[in-house]
Amino acid sequence: MKKFGKGSSSKDKKKAPKEAPVPQTWEEYMEEGVLLEEKGERYGTGDKARRFYEKAGDMYNKACQLNPEDSDCLYNFGRVLYILVDFTHSPCQKLSLLNASIERFRSALIYDSENPDTLFNLGQALTTHADVIQDHEEDEDEDEDEDHSHGDHDHDHGNPEERAAEELQEAISLFETCYSIQQRDLYGAVQETRATTDAEGEDEKKSKELVEQELQELSSSAGTLIDTLISASQALTSLAFLVDTRERSQEYYSDAAEKLEIALGVANDRALWPASEEESASSGKGKGRQDDSEPLESDEILPATKPVSTFREAESQSDAVSQKEKICEIHHQYSNLLSSQTDRNFQDTGKISEGLYEKSLKHLNVVLRYHPRQVEALCDKGDLLGSWAQGLATFEQGTISLDGTGQWDSKSVLTLGTSDVVAAEPAADAKEGKTDRASRIWQLFASATRAFLSALEVEPQNTSILEKLGDIHWSRSLLTSAVALKNRSMLLNNASVYYRFAWESCRDEAAENVDEEQRMEVLLSWAQTLRAIPGKEEEVVRVLKQWKRLGGEKEVLAEMLEGNSGDILQEDFIEFALNQFTKGL
Repeated sequence: MKKFGKGSSSKDKKKAPKEAPVPQTWEEYMEEGVLLEEKGERYGTGDKARRFYEKAGDMYNKACQLNPEDSDCLYNFGRVLYILVDFTHSPCQKLSLLNASIERFRSALIYDSENPDTLFNLGQALTTHADVIQDHEEDEDEDEDEDHSHGDHDHDHGNPEERAAEELQEAISLFETCYSIQQRDLYGAVQETRATTDAEGEDEKKSKELVEQELQELSSSAGTLIDTLISASQALTSLAFLVDTRERSQEYYSDAAEKLEIALGVANDRALWPASEEESASSGKGKGRQDDSEPLESDEILPATKPVSTFREAESQSDAVSQKEKICEIHHQYSNLLSSQTDRNFQDTGKISEGLYEKSLKHLNVVLRYHPRQVEALCDKGDLLGSWAQGLATFEQGTISLDGTGQWDSKSVLTLGTSDVVAAEPAADAKEGKTDRASRIWQLFASATRAFLSALEVEPQNTSILEKLGDIHWSRSLLTSAVALKNRSMLLNNASVYYRFAWESCRDEAAENVDEEQRMEVLLSWAQTLRAIPGKEEEVVRVLKQWKRLGGEKEVLAEMLEGNSGDILQEDFIEFALNQFTKGL
């Protein structure tokens, strides 16, 4: 029998909520779209946010049907489509959303050709599209209703790299135009503010509230200008890594760095920021200072433990654009630029550019002085130090050389990760002793491990961080130095534990930003590590069976043997896994 609360009556019963009226006019569709978009922003990520954005897109679409020449409506629709790209892992869906977004932005520019927001977002969408098509061709067999064109500006000719380069060049041009408009408006506002102040004279000084309001408006515009410069630098960096010749590559990297120098100038312009925010972008002083030089690591390896968050980020109570945040964003992009340049230099010359690694690390440390627990910066630091250590370890084997040193003699072309590594003997004129180099490799790997562990304290269920920790312990277990051999058992056990944690964090498919490819990658890495631990034969087979249930096939392993195995999986393990399939796994 249904129970009612004490004293309840028909008067106390809540009336059923009235359904919101269905939008009918262009204005109503636009208003509803904005409200739904704001709800999506409040949820941030997840299915609820996605559904609100999809509903907002539907409202904007209907508004565009009623008034197809309204630039604001087209822009809003394009922006929501671009936001939805982050809610799917499917390359085809990403490309479909990106192309639809690009088409709306282009249409918006027809009716408002100098709108900086539209110029900026079109540049962003093209840059993202260029990134996606380099790895995934658009599926030509998709439903004919799917729109994969860019309208009159389509880049469908050529291979993915050529198309990506064309899109990046267009994006750079859009960012340049956007920057010119924003710079003109910003410094025009600065001159107007100064003229108003001078006209009022000393006897009629502005109120404190008015001054703060004007500075807030200027800092907001300055922040937007910096965003455009950073985005231009990102596109130039991507293009620099993509082009064929080294000369063009270095030219684009130089242009990318120049954009960031201009951005630092804006960040340091005292006319644009409140007095309390006057901090030097070049010195990067701030709380939580970290030394540029990494402390020496002990030889002891601590066992992996269940990750638990011990950190809570303080939420900002201000909507004002922060000079400090913009300084951090500039230095972060500077680090990414130099890291990309390091990879490209190795690709062109076969040499490790330690000077570029050091510069990249210094820029990351500026970010971490301000935000010691910023996960993205900590992970980038771990990646940077790990790549640096990996390069030196490969150099130790004699397959590559360092900038400014002679090529090593080598009896083997094995790379780090092969179980039977034999280190080459150095040439007679080598300046650095082998023991010192081995110690440095160990320290770099240890510092990378510490960076990932710090990130894990903030996001203990982040699958990518857990996988990185598995990767780095696995790589350290393959070193041939005395300290590595001494700790090999603990390193392998830790790698196994972190891969298990990574799998547990994503096996139910509920983890955000984890696609099926990454889940399968975690399982193979885990199985490989277990195979290296004595007595784990049954567990290896169990994990491989889980990989098969997830969709793993012999053909995938066969492709890996042809050179598509990545940096972690070893040829001998892939052959072993393929053999298990042949036996009837």
